[in-house]
Amino acid sequence: MNRPVSLTIAVALQWVAAVVAIISGFDLVAAAFSMSGAGIPEQIEAALVNQGILDISGGFVVAGVFMAGILILALAFVRVMVAIYLARGRSWARIVIAVLVGISLVSGVAYLFQGFILRASLTVVVDLVVLWLLFNASSSEYIRQQSTEQADSPA
Repeated sequence: MNRPVSLTIAVALQWVAAVVAIISGFDLVAAAFSMSGAGIPEQIEAALVNQGILDISGGFVVAGVFMAGILILALAFVRVMVAIYLARGRSWARIVIAVLVGISLVSGVAYLFQGFILRASLTVVVDLVVLWLLFNASSSEYIRQQSTEQADSPA
């Protein structure tokens, strides 16, 4: 059985999501370096002290921005690797992608509460489409067939 179009679209959307994540991750890493060079940690620390927060340094906040960028880059790499296995019809890959999409749905709802209506709507709609593409009848049948073939083949 050939891979259904719905699963191919889901895989392509994962690649698009990974590219967006890579851009976002590098943007955060670059922002952290830019913040460090521009004296932002000191400004953050002064603002925190003005608010009565004495136990968090500005450098810690900048390090957090840097680590967030690294985490997003790592998740993009995971998404690419899992998308490759999803294209091969691996059931575990579909579950991992569904979990990642579920996390993205939560962030879409968070965008809604922050007032980003367009971004929230787009995120939620795309995530729901991806879930449907992953779990519709043709995708499920393909993954079931691939899983059976993999189980029947000698290791």
